[in-house]
Amino acid sequence: MSVSTAIIPAAGYGTRMLPASYAVAKELLPVFDRPSIDWVVAEALAAGVERIILVSSRGKPGLMDHFDRHPHLETMLNGSGKTALAEQIKERAQAASFIEVRQGEALGLGHAVLCAAAACSDDRVAVLLPDDLYFGAPPALADLIAASDKAPQKGVIGLLQVEPEETRKYGMVGGRWDGAVMTIDRLVEKPAPEDAPSAMAITGRYVLPASIFAELRAQGSGALGEIQLTDALQRLARGAGMLGVIPRARRFDAGDHGGLLVASLRCGLDYGDPELRQRLTAEINR
Repeated sequence: MSVSTAIIPAAGYGTRMLPASYAVAKELLPVFDRPSIDWVVAEALAAGVERIILVSSRGKPGLMDHFDRHPHLETMLNGSGKTALAEQIKERAQAASFIEVRQGEALGLGHAVLCAAAACSDDRVAVLLPDDLYFGAPPALADLIAASDKAPQKGVIGLLQVEPEETRKYGMVGGRWDGAVMTIDRLVEKPAPEDAPSAMAITGRYVLPASIFAELRAQGSGALGEIQLTDALQRLARGAGMLGVIPRARRFDAGDHGGLLVASLRCGLDYGDPELRQRLTAEINR
């Protein structure tokens, strides 16, 4: 059985996106014609996921609302002849089972993943961070699942090669390559360039065995009172094993203003109608 459940941690305050995220969840800020989280969910669905667990927090009811039915709006759209838009709302809500769990305190990414444990019953689970957007085919998550299917007891991480000056922004990994798959033996959280084990950074895509929840429970909180996912992944690498792959789709960091804008422009160029593409190209080239 392949991976059918995905966890999307979306409980953060989005401080990098202020003031845009002051009253609107950052995951609902638009990338081209839809909220950024919609692109993440679409990627998961394209990879075969059937159950989406949204880990949210107080003040973010709009996340579940976006993936819910809206009978009144659907009736209005149908009545005005906009049946395609009404059908989109229905199809989005029926595309998967959507479950919301709350992270009551901001205690780290590992804690956010652990909050979803009660809703997970499969042997493996995908984790997608909504700040990381992947566009293109095949879906980035599908590349990870393909590697996981060959070694389901191991974890799989999406990787990205970065410049030395960028290592302080990422968790970095080291290991050995066997074709397109790295066997990871070391993970370091945001190291200085001279301490990075390689040029390979962890991006926000994971396929993990269900044992990750036991690792997180046993880990406890660190010096900052947080449960870090990277620490649990390091122990998993030493035990069952950890693999890394570079997804073929193109990755965008939509966690800050500039990244969100670039991702939106890319989607406009790729998915917009010819007139919009012409307008964007002309503006960029001015």
